[in-house]
Amino acid sequence: MIGVDTTFLIDLEIVDSPRHEGAMRLFNDWLKEKHSTLTIFNQTFLEFQHVITDPRRFNFPLSMEQAVERSWFWAEQERVNVVFPTEDSLRRAFLWTNMYKLGRNRIQDTHLAASFAESGVSELWTANPSDFEIFDTFELVNYA
Repeated sequence: MIGVDTTFLIDLEIVDSPRHEGAMRLFNDWLKEKHSTLTIFNQTFLEFQHVITDPRRFNFPLSMEQAVERSWFWAEQERVNVVFPTEDSLRRAFLWTNMYKLGRNRIQDTHLAASFAESGVSELWTANPSDFEIFDTFELVNYA
């Protein structure tokens, strides 16, 4: 299974992003496969909405209504699997946080990684592979 980081959804959306072309290429290649699914951690939608509506980050940010509509679009796709934290993923995230001595800036990524690991994700698309290397769990695909 393929998991996607928030960066991927943002870069796919923002045409002005320097990583947009790489995200589009990866996405279009995936569309041709027709047999694999993308997995999105439920909290990714919240981070996506927070970032994509920020006028300090983008010249043309989405409105909150548009951001929610985009999130809804992804959540409703037949080939998209939304994963939620489980008791096991929560324990794994706590374990990884202490084991790797991670701080507060790593909370979101750690819980995403733990939920993906518990749900069988083996490949992760991200523009920030260094955020996930420490877990040594995924094949990291840097589309940037």
